[in-house]
Amino acid sequence: MMNKNIATYFSLSVIVLFIVYMAYDSFKSSPAVEQVEFQMPEEEYEENWTIHSTIGIPFGHLHSIATDDQKIVVGGENFLAAYSAFEMTLLWNIETEKSIIALAMDEQRIYASSGESIYLYNLQGKFIEEWGPYDEGAYITSISCKKNLVAFADAGNRIVFIVNKEGALKYFFGQPGNQFIVPSPYFDLAFVDDKLLAIANPGKRQIEYRTLNGEIIEVFGEEGIGLKEFCGCCNPSHFTLLSDNRIVTAEKGINRLKVLDDQGNLIELVSKSKHFKASVPLDLAASDSNILYGANGADSKVYIFKRKEIE
Repeated sequence: MMNKNIATYFSLSVIVLFIVYMAYDSFKSSPAVEQVEFQMPEEEYEENWTIHSTIGIPFGHLHSIATDDQKIVVGGENFLAAYSAFEMTLLWNIETEKSIIALAMDEQRIYASSGESIYLYNLQGKFIEEWGPYDEGAYITSISCKKNLVAFADAGNRIVFIVNKEGALKYFFGQPGNQFIVPSPYFDLAFVDDKLLAIANPGKRQIEYRTLNGEIIEVFGEEGIGLKEFCGCCNPSHFTLLSDNRIVTAEKGINRLKVLDDQGNLIELVSKSKHFKASVPLDLAASDSNILYGANGADSKVYIFKRKEIE
């Protein structure tokens, strides 16, 4: 009986290995896998923005970016730095204890995530205080601020928190119920106005508009490889709002940038995937409707995009 069981087990193992091999071989030889980013007609979707200039970041591996009308703030592997938004010259640079993976700024302060904590600095780079560490497993991948509130997205626990400017909790939502599907550490949000947030639900390939208490007002986004859709397991990976509340999204897997209206309708293409490494989506920031900043972790450069008509 024992020998018969072993023989049966061995036969089943061979069959399983054969099926796995066939699937792997099909994956390796399938042209569809290699040609995903070329599914959209190139002539139909021309880039309406251009790469105006770049800033090389020499302090460490670049992760995050934020901007206002005056400066660009970047964070990465154990550093935080600020550049002039006009001359693109370095204003200051400081060493941080941990890597900075997400940034936001208002008129007085910079909010920098280390993953489990948020560090506060003034606009000259002086440390003010630390919020956190937060719950076990916390991984804060996005921060946004508006008047008296700061919102942040915890990809580790799939929760959105909203606090006041002193760090006191005002609202939170996402659990229980697994409202957000976050397969990888990309979970972005931004204030639309004082009472409304835009939040990426990357596992669903959607952007949701939610009130401060988590009520869903609007949802858009569909899965697919077309330019009007979001592909892969976790998109949009990053997004930012232009000053007129149009949305610019960045995708992982097909690393392209596109502009959508607040209903999710495609307006224009910023950049095609061929410019950047597919597996490293750009973190995005904007302060008006004609200039966009992208932090590229693949080469540790900030890319400044401008609409072609203002070039």
